[in-house]
Amino acid sequence: MRYNLTLAWEGLKRYPRSTILAVLTVAMGLAATMTTLALLHQLTADPLPGRSGHLYLAWVDTVRAKPQQNQSLNDITVENYHRIKWDDAQVLLRDHRATWQAPMASVFTEMTGDGEHAPHRRDYLLATTSEFMPMLGVSLRSGRGWSAAEDAARAPVAIVDSDMAVRLYGTVDVLGRGLKLGHGVFRIIGVTAPFSPQPHFYDLSAITFSGSQRDMAFVPLGALLDAGVDLASSDACDENGPKKSTLFGTDAAHCSSLSYWVDLPDGKAVADFRAYLQHYAENQQSLAGYGKSARAELTGVGAWLSKQNVVPDNVRLNAWLAGSFLLLCMANVAGLLAARFLRRGAEIGIRRALGAPRSAIFQQHVFEAALICLVGGVLALPLTLFGLWTLRLQASGFTDLARLDPAMFVALFALALVVGIVTGWLPAWRASRVEPGLQVKSA
Repeated sequence: MRYNLTLAWEGLKRYPRSTILAVLTVAMGLAATMTTLALLHQLTADPLPGRSGHLYLAWVDTVRAKPQQNQSLNDITVENYHRIKWDDAQVLLRDHRATWQAPMASVFTEMTGDGEHAPHRRDYLLATTSEFMPMLGVSLRSGRGWSAAEDAARAPVAIVDSDMAVRLYGTVDVLGRGLKLGHGVFRIIGVTAPFSPQPHFYDLSAITFSGSQRDMAFVPLGALLDAGVDLASSDACDENGPKKSTLFGTDAAHCSSLSYWVDLPDGKAVADFRAYLQHYAENQQSLAGYGKSARAELTGVGAWLSKQNVVPDNVRLNAWLAGSFLLLCMANVAGLLAARFLRRGAEIGIRRALGAPRSAIFQQHVFEAALICLVGGVLALPLTLFGLWTLRLQASGFTDLARLDPAMFVALFALALVVGIVTGWLPAWRASRVEPGLQVKSA
């Protein structure tokens, strides 16, 4: 093997122009493919490894209104984020049938620090309850989370992201300071490290993908409603509910505006909670007369992301196009390799006449093809990084995630090796079939 590898290396240097041409062709194909695959890899990654497998979105339809038409004439489905009303969330919280559970709503609102000339910013915060942090594994840099008792008391406390703390107060040492939200002032009791699962699976209505945009603060849901901050969006509202006070305002008691996530450790817990949800939906006597069946669903993270088609179609299309381009490059390189291998017919014939087996000839030329593609992989690395940089310049809402992580770095060279073996297989096989007698005579 070592001898054949040495011959393959010498073969690269013997025809430098065709080697350079093959390396450049492979590098362009690999770079185009890896640029799109790296982005696709980031968009389809597990948002919370180790936790996503036992997180479920719980949903019951208790909106007192006629069933909505969710399907348009051109088969485009109207988005439904499976949100529930605050009243239902309070019942589920009280019954507490899951290990951890929390209603959630990302709210884009004004956040103002304390002081005479208090700085302020509009950004996302998450209105939720106390079990959100242990359920999703949000880590604290300082301070503490709030308790269930503070939830029940609707205590105006807040936890802020370290970046938001610096923006509003110029330091992360902000425990005990005030944060104005709506017409209330919330006391900061904790500071978190940046928490930005990709995708933002627990509330896709606010943010789906973003490396820089995320929930910058966490506050008790009840206290935020008391402060007069609207939840801003809902799936549907009760027909007999009060009229909206503002165009985008949402009445949490009568509009389904909260995602409700639960942590269920095993299949039995999932089955029990699903039965509990269905039983809860079937007992909604207030729905009588609206023509609705009892609907309840429990959906895992993976199934939920798939159902919502969170990966943009153009990303998948670009990956297919780049893969096709790589196949075209491989076909060209295979032709180039076949031509240069067959030019060595006399040399191969002499080696065969001296006793070299076909397998050794085949191995030598597959090694040569693999070496060409590995060199192409080295050149493809800066080209891939350049392609990802150009993607990040685009404002598409998700392109700032275009990065080459260690897994994709390894995948680049693994792909280069596979491309080399596949591309060189047929030319090497043809070279190994050269008849030694004819070649020796012609030489």
